[in-house]
Amino acid sequence: MPNPSQTQGSSTSQPGGGTQKFGGVGSPITNEAYNVVTALQAKLEGLEAYRKYSKDNGGEIWSRLNEFEQRSVELLCDELERLVKAGKFRIGSAGAAKD
Repeated sequence: MPNPSQTQGSSTSQPGGGTQKFGGVGSPITNEAYNVVTALQAKLEGLEAYRKYSKDNGGEIWSRLNEFEQRSVELLCDELERLVKAGKFRIGSAGAAKD
């Protein structure tokens, strides 16, 4: 999913085929990081919904779905940590992909 704030406004080409924003509102994070953050946010919303649903009727389905979502959240958190450690979280960081 492209980072919406990186697809509007003025940009200049960067080595490696990416773009860097100037003068407008541009995202300070890479497209890869944006995708992970967006997916993580969606999964966390799912966890909250399952928590609420399980309080309403306590069905086993919500417990099972919660377990799957928990694993997804763990994977996404691990990936986000990997991006930060590799310098691929912020645009312009050492080692960052310029998407």
